Amino acid sequence: MGTIKLRPFLTRCYQAYGPVFQLTVPGQKITVLAGPEANLFAMKEGHRVLRSLEAWRDNDHEMGSDRSMISLDGAEHRAYRRVEGRAFARSFFAAGLRPALAVLAEDLAPFQPGDVLPVATWCKKTITEQLARMAVGGTVRPYLPDLLHFIQTALQVTVNRQLPPAVLRLPKYRRAKARIFQMVDDLIEDHRQNPPEKSGRAPDLIDDVLADQQVNPERWEHPDVRLAALGAFIAGMDTAANSLAFVLYRMHLHSEFLPALRAEADALFRDGPPTAEALGRSPLLHRFVMETLRVHPIAPALSRTLTEDVEFAGHRIPAGTPVIIGTTVPHGLPELFPDPEHFDPGRFAPGRAEHRQPGAYAPFGVGSHTCAGSGMAEGLIMLGAAAALRTLDLSLEPDYVLRQTAKPTPSLDNKLQLRVNAVRHNPVFLVH
Repeated sequence: MGTIKLRPFLTRCYQAYGPVFQLTVPGQKITVLAGPEANLFAMKEGHRVLRSLEAWRDNDHEMGSDRSMISLDGAEHRAYRRVEGRAFARSFFAAGLRPALAVLAEDLAPFQPGDVLPVATWCKKTITEQLARMAVGGTVRPYLPDLLHFIQTALQVTVNRQLPPAVLRLPKYRRAKARIFQMVDDLIEDHRQNPPEKSGRAPDLIDDVLADQQVNPERWEHPDVRLAALGAFIAGMDTAANSLAFVLYRMHLHSEFLPALRAEADALFRDGPPTAEALGRSPLLHRFVMETLRVHPIAPALSRTLTEDVEFAGHRIPAGTPVIIGTTVPHGLPELFPDPEHFDPGRFAPGRAEHRQPGAYAPFGVGSHTCAGSGMAEGLIMLGAAAALRTLDLSLEPDYVLRQTAKPTPSLDNKLQLRVNAVRHNPVFLVH
């Protein structure tokens, strides 16, 4: 089953059958734990009884490693998360705003009245380059087609099981993989030769991993270092980019919000580039992003394996059972989010705060594997949306019908374009 319709399908199953039910997929039966009770269970007990290895082991192997932060659990996961997590944290985003803004200025500058902005393509191009400059101190401009093909294909084969393994042997894929491995190897070598103390730059993800390699060499063979560096793209180029695309789509679908959203964006840039704190204090923009993540969650569920027998919702489920945690099932429940199909950023306003109900809102997962880059992702989404609003007057074609694809996460199709009606401000003001 593709990920596009997974969340509403699991929500309907939860409403019909309760918090435990089974799905039959080719070759196996999978037990689903769903609803707010499943999220609370995963938050409280997941570190003890849920394992990620089976879901991610094949991807690790395709990347040349046998372990990664995302496939490990327990003490090993926490150790890798301590090393890699700093470069994905909200504080790291706050410190790296200027390169992120520089990319936005570069990618918004070419647009003139009468042009169209290809939403999905533009968001992937921009977010991926931001991650490259912020997290690993490089650029992916010359490598973007290869990077997208390599990572998206690998995930569709090894994690989502959407494509057959034979795809990994095709010449186009193998060329892309080799080129991206070489790009990352060159980045790692440059970091070795020019460490922060020598170059004067701030440490990034690769520096953090190389520093830990000196202390814990058994943890980091070269393929593990390479996979950690690739993690900046594996974890972010689809998720954050696709979320930004959905935000831009929703902003121009619900055009009644545009005047207030533009006013907030103009205020953010009025006295120069905004701070991360100022972004977080933009009430409508923040709530708009949160509501978009409720309606269009990029990770609708988690795949795990039980490590021991558990009791959940009156059912005894044996160790070794593959399970899906329907983390975003509550997003569509009317008892938590009244009229859930209605797009309403006011749900997140003080006095309502529907998302604060226990187990109700989980756009970035739950438990010990909650997305390490959620702070970075949310910051990049809000910054990209604010910069686009500040720079361009855009509108949605009136006859556009929402279509989604999954490569591997839910995303808008390439047919969505926003028309440029006017350039509101020169994008140079994004960085000066």
